[in-house]
Amino acid sequence: MFRLTNRYLLILASVAITLLVGLSPLTELESGPGIRFLYAMRGMRTPPSDVLIVSLDSRAASALGLPRRITEWSRANHAALVDGLAASGAAAIGFDVLFERARDPVGDAAFARALRRAGTVVLAEAVSRQKIVDSAGREVASIEHRTLPLSLFGEAAHGTAPFILPKSDEGVFEYWTHLPGAGNRPSMPLALAKLLPEDARSGVQALRAAPVSHRLALNLYGPLGRIPTLSYDQALKVLEDPLEARRRFAGKAIIVGLSEPNQSLQADAYRTPYSGPDGVDVSGVELCATALANLLDASYLRRPGPIVELAGLLAWSVVLMLAWLCLAPRMAMFATLLALGGYALGAVSAFGSAHLWLPVVLPLVIIPGVVVGLGLGAHYRRVRIRQADLERAMEHGLSRQAFERLEGVLGGMSAGRTVFAVCMCSDIEGYTTISEALSPKATRDVLNRYLEMFIPRIEASGGYVADIVGDSVMSVWLADASPSGARDGALRATLELDACMNGDKHEPGALPTRFGLHFGQVFLGEVGSDKRREIRAVGDIVNTASRVQTANKLFGTWILASEGALPEHRSDIARFAGRFVLKGKRQSLALYQLSSNPAALVCAPEFEHGLAAFVSGDFDTAVSFFERVLASRPEDGICAYYLGLSRQLVRSGAGPEWDGSVVLSSK
Repeated sequence: MFRLTNRYLLILASVAITLLVGLSPLTELESGPGIRFLYAMRGMRTPPSDVLIVSLDSRAASALGLPRRITEWSRANHAALVDGLAASGAAAIGFDVLFERARDPVGDAAFARALRRAGTVVLAEAVSRQKIVDSAGREVASIEHRTLPLSLFGEAAHGTAPFILPKSDEGVFEYWTHLPGAGNRPSMPLALAKLLPEDARSGVQALRAAPVSHRLALNLYGPLGRIPTLSYDQALKVLEDPLEARRRFAGKAIIVGLSEPNQSLQADAYRTPYSGPDGVDVSGVELCATALANLLDASYLRRPGPIVELAGLLAWSVVLMLAWLCLAPRMAMFATLLALGGYALGAVSAFGSAHLWLPVVLPLVIIPGVVVGLGLGAHYRRVRIRQADLERAMEHGLSRQAFERLEGVLGGMSAGRTVFAVCMCSDIEGYTTISEALSPKATRDVLNRYLEMFIPRIEASGGYVADIVGDSVMSVWLADASPSGARDGALRATLELDACMNGDKHEPGALPTRFGLHFGQVFLGEVGSDKRREIRAVGDIVNTASRVQTANKLFGTWILASEGALPEHRSDIARFAGRFVLKGKRQSLALYQLSSNPAALVCAPEFEHGLAAFVSGDFDTAVSFFERVLASRPEDGICAYYLGLSRQLVRSGAGPEWDGSVVLSSK
């Protein structure tokens, strides 16, 4: 598990990289692979029945005996088409063809009369852009020119409108509803939609509040021909039957334009996600019809704003990173894949049902790649640090098992933590005499055999050897998770060591040892400089445990413990020794004698009476009781200590601040 600062750094790193990605050209991938993925997952959809295309194509030219070039057709044919469509009840007619030049006067006049009679025809106008460059060839401005239909037609028609499809490297995916360079005039889809009945153009209502020069993303229905299409000659044939014509055209928006299924003959065609592998693109008139159909059923694609989209990407990177901060790598990878699957399903569902175009390339490919890379890198670094910690811990005397338990509590050896713990300080009695009688190497061997018996018992009870200085060992039992468990473990280890070191059975390597136990807060972790570090327990309870251990010398005991270090309801293994103010302390501390030999803890009633008299300041009575105890139990070191102290106080007096606590002057 990472430290908190490392977690913040990883989150900040993922957010920073995501921010750079979100502001980079990589976002343009959403208009290429991203939108193609969404269309592929959604599939084709059914267009509204209110829009129909009449295609000017090679098939119609052949069937009608007209030139292949559409611009050479007589406009009398268009007049017949317009009259027939208007008579059949077509609600709006659009020509995605630019009639900029005069041709046959008779045909032109007939077409103009038909436009005027219908009153619902919108003709296309073109917009060209001229760049203005400086002397260095850099573009500094641009001028947009409108190319209008022949005035004869423009004045007769209901209106004229452009239809501009901004091109990108990935093809087209949006159009202008209004074009600033064309005087913010509405585009042809919008102009046609306004001619339809109010109840048939729900999507137009949503655009009324939209700013001018606004772009809308096309929501394609499918490949070329997905929107109902009649070839020009077929439309004329249908018009020959008034009943059939009314059934086919009444109330609909009819758009006439170039739509050629033959790839080699395609002229006005654009690459889209539905462009086929055979090179057949979608015609401009079909895209115009798509835009109109989107307006009618309000299905044009909505995209989150740039700020909202970027904020979503940043939040997504944090969500993915959390898995790598909280889980093991394998589970984090599984959680990441699960999250990606959920996002993909949500994005596809939103695209299909809510017409919401969410980013997919960045959140499903690039950002996960960044997060997984950071997560695996951090995991590798964590493994390296853990290995280094393990090596250092083993150098300091911790076994692998003890290290793993300690790491689980501390969350990193170099970090350390302030924890509640039971501290046990031990000291070999007469170690100086032993070392004086032996060579340094022999002394080391004796100490190693001693520690081989000592350390395993500490670790087996859930403790850790935090420090070894000469013959003194400082051990700790962490109590944050289970204070009672720590106290029980410390007691069990201490009594086992007491039986081993101080009992009647002298095992090989055993040396007489005194123990002192205390409970409180301690900092456990690495201490030292950059060149040398050791795992240490640091805090007041460490010093207090050492002074408790030293007090054994005064009483001739082997184990003393403060009240906080004892398990509850363990009076059968502890004898109250009194209250003492240890060297360097201000507050008194209740100490208890412990022993693996129950006989050593037998306390005569006379001792308790004598201790009560001692605390109350009646030292003469205390002397009397203590003498009686020692007459029957001369080996009672605590009683002997109180007897000597009581006799001294009989002579000197206790003073006005006496509260029964004994002040110890030695460490």
